[in-house]
Amino acid sequence: MTVNERIAYIRNRMKEESIDACLIPSADPHMSEYVSDHWKTRAFVSGFSGSAGTFVITGEMSGLWTDGRYYVQAGKELAGSEAVLFRASDADCPTPVKYLADNLPEGSIVGLNGRLFSASALDKMRKELSEKGISIEINIDIANELWEKEGRPSEEFTEAYALDVCYTGKTAADKIAELRAKLSEEHADAIVLSKLDNIAWLFNIRANDVENNPVVISYAFISAERAVLFTEQSRIPDALKAQLEKDGISLLPYNEIYSFLAESDESCRVLCDRDELNSALYTAVEDNPSFTVVNGEDPIFLMKARKNPTENQNTQSAYRKDGCALAEFYGWLYEELAAGKKLTEYECVEKLAGFRRAQPLNKGDSFGAIIAYRENAAMMHYAPHSDASAVLEPAHLLLIDSGGQYLDGTTDTTRTFALGPINETERHDFTLALKGSIALMEAVFKKGTSGSQLDVLCREYFWREGLDYRCGTGHGVGFMLNVHEGPQGFGSPVKLEEGMVLTVEPGVYREGEHGIRTENVVHVVKGADTEYGQMMRFENFTLVPIDIFCLDLSMMTDYEIDWLNRYHQKVWTEISPLVSERAKNWLRKYTQPVQR
Repeated sequence: MTVNERIAYIRNRMKEESIDACLIPSADPHMSEYVSDHWKTRAFVSGFSGSAGTFVITGEMSGLWTDGRYYVQAGKELAGSEAVLFRASDADCPTPVKYLADNLPEGSIVGLNGRLFSASALDKMRKELSEKGISIEINIDIANELWEKEGRPSEEFTEAYALDVCYTGKTAADKIAELRAKLSEEHADAIVLSKLDNIAWLFNIRANDVENNPVVISYAFISAERAVLFTEQSRIPDALKAQLEKDGISLLPYNEIYSFLAESDESCRVLCDRDELNSALYTAVEDNPSFTVVNGEDPIFLMKARKNPTENQNTQSAYRKDGCALAEFYGWLYEELAAGKKLTEYECVEKLAGFRRAQPLNKGDSFGAIIAYRENAAMMHYAPHSDASAVLEPAHLLLIDSGGQYLDGTTDTTRTFALGPINETERHDFTLALKGSIALMEAVFKKGTSGSQLDVLCREYFWREGLDYRCGTGHGVGFMLNVHEGPQGFGSPVKLEEGMVLTVEPGVYREGEHGIRTENVVHVVKGADTEYGQMMRFENFTLVPIDIFCLDLSMMTDYEIDWLNRYHQKVWTEISPLVSERAKNWLRKYTQPVQR
């Protein structure tokens, strides 16, 4: 079926079910950002392959809402279908629910799968729509009904494994004890857990259920008396089962979470994060007379975000390995190009993955590598394919945004390198992005400052020239977990605390011309303790050169040039003894000092 044929099928079924609109999110029952193939329903229906978006179908209109990272990509992928692109990051763009409220007549019914929306999101939608006399039916899932007919992938439960305490710094028992103490502070004595990365972190377990995100599809219930992990039983090997039992964790089948919550007679006050739990889970707790609901934020988000010293020491080791992999890749790339080889973006994706796999403790990529030549890099989350991939030429810019999963950490690095001569706009934009990066990485700030308060330190370089980028300046990064991790970030009001890990990745994106991004990963450390309070700063993890041949040194201050030279000396010192002669030669060239 084509996209238009799928839309037509859904419309026919809507008439049969007396439904006036269907709302299809990019979600699974765990409110995950990146979902397993089983839950890529919005991509199946709409044809848009990006990770974020909502698809809406009414009797007269179908539309995709997505954010600024995907405008260019979505426009291309929707071409040929009836679907309209709604630019969700634009100030004047209505939300999907606002659109439905404004365009559906009173008495209309919106159909959706309630397990794909958090309790808070569903309540907000109900309130907004009810003001216009529109209701919601939460047990309508026509999109997945169609997908089942066309061969929807089954949910995969891959073999789970333990992440050793030498990497995590704390046992699962330690973490559960800390969680129970946090619950007590919130006047609760139990919690329902649904976020996959929070569960994996708490129990020190990992698997390969979601591509590039080593999470374990599961739920959990923690009370003062018990800790229960709900997952597919056959995926737990005996050694892991014994370790979980040692840490006081019992096992139940994955889907039993709903009946467990509905039937439990354990009298307790259950903390429920309404943004985390899907509406069916929340309702199961709310309807059980033995439970008293305590609404609050899942404490694990902040517990996980504050990396302990062992995690951060291991993360530095992971970035050292990743620096080696990238040096080997760039050494190979420039040698191939010098020999006149015609390479595609996709061939580079495959080759880079091979260099990462060769590193000790590597468990694959942390996300699908973005290797984008020239105008393709203007699409922030562009993904080359084997049958659709640009050929590299000895000119202009190549952007590579990639990362690895290692037992000792998760990496995320972006570099933009010239493959030959570049124009003055490319040189200017490259230098501008670097200036913004340096300003933020070198920030000193008082304890209690949030990421959103620091964001302007980076963006002001772009604003001065009437430029901006339609994405965040940086996000949190997990530890051998999801490459995107909240709640910290440079667009977040969450206070930055010691141990938090974030990316710094401003960029310039000119549609049809180029995209330029320089991304380093930093962690928060203590600075000077003064009479005015504790100061904080960032330390760098990333160990990859920045292209010195793309710089307009007239735009840079002496401090910025000195920073770059010191950074490159560190990269050379740490990486050059660990790589091949070819990679070492490439490093020598790209880490040499620069001066006006």
